[in-house]
Amino acid sequence: MKNTFKFLSALALSAVLLSACGTSDQSKDTGSDAEKKELTIGTEATYPPFSYRDKKTNEITGYDVEVAKEVAKRLDMKPKFVATEWKNMFTSLDSKRFDLVANQVTITDERKQKYDFSTPYTVSGGQVIVNKDNKDIKGIEDLKGKVVGTTQGSNYAAEAEKAGAKTKFYKGIAQVLTDLDVNRVDAAMNDKLFILTELKNTDYNVKAVGEPFNENEMAFAFRKDDKQLIEDVDKALEEMKKDGTLKKLSEKYFGEDVSE
Repeated sequence: MKNTFKFLSALALSAVLLSACGTSDQSKDTGSDAEKKELTIGTEATYPPFSYRDKKTNEITGYDVEVAKEVAKRLDMKPKFVATEWKNMFTSLDSKRFDLVANQVTITDERKQKYDFSTPYTVSGGQVIVNKDNKDIKGIEDLKGKVVGTTQGSNYAAEAEKAGAKTKFYKGIAQVLTDLDVNRVDAAMNDKLFILTELKNTDYNVKAVGEPFNENEMAFAFRKDDKQLIEDVDKALEEMKKDGTLKKLSEKYFGEDVSE
């Protein structure tokens, strides 16, 4: 009888230990699930003041980056930025290398056929840039027959071709301006906010000419199958507009509200 009692006691102890182990594993799984989900974000990291690397820390920062970080925070997600050349940006989005693009993506009818966009967080316009010694080009109307430097896939390439210019493609805006500086191309185009904040601080022998030739709305770009994410991001952006966060970030980089 005593042996039977010992046997039963051992079985009971084993059951308790197994139960405890099971509880431990379950807690571990629950803890893992509780970790923040990652929001992967494609950006150039070579396009100040929108997306660039801090010279001291090498961290990716900029207006678009800070807006995206704040959105991720409000979605209770961890932002992860994936530095990507502009020419590969949309193919990388297609292949699910990241969840969205934060890189001053202009909303166009052509892009809307394949991608979805958040509500805009920047409103701006394009402007022509020429060498300071250039006297012939005074605006977009003077680009016919000229060679315009641009990045592949940029909406400015389409604007240049529409104006009758030939296009020469580069890796990034720095390479465009380098060639424009020595007259390897006749002109370039870029966002007036880039020109306002960054171009004047460079040593390139270039200048902006003419008035902005269009009005653009910039937003986050998504694959069309991410409806829930788009809805969540739009909700976060709306909150940021209402509580003044978007305006504050805009004024930090541009000295004025460019979010609407």
